[in-house]
Amino acid sequence: MKYTLLKRKKSYTSQSDEDFVRWMRKQDSQPWSDNEAFMEGYAYRKMVFEKIVIRHDTVPNFVEDLKKNNLLKVESSKGLFSYFSRNQ
Repeated sequence: MKYTLLKRKKSYTSQSDEDFVRWMRKQDSQPWSDNEAFMEGYAYRKMVFEKIVIRHDTVPNFVEDLKKNNLLKVESSKGLFSYFSRNQ
């Protein structure tokens, strides 16, 4: 899957939401101990500075809320493998 952070115009290709959140955490300017701490901190910043509510209890809820708030776009990866997967 191709994950694109719309405001930052940064993309990352990943096999899972968990891996994408790990990538987001490593791109952040603040060091975080794990994905859970990062998601909580990210959600807090969005609430305080942009009045956007993002659930941070699970990775799927976090990613879903990023998409619902037009912060993230997720597309299937385009490539030879995805072509063969669709045509089976």
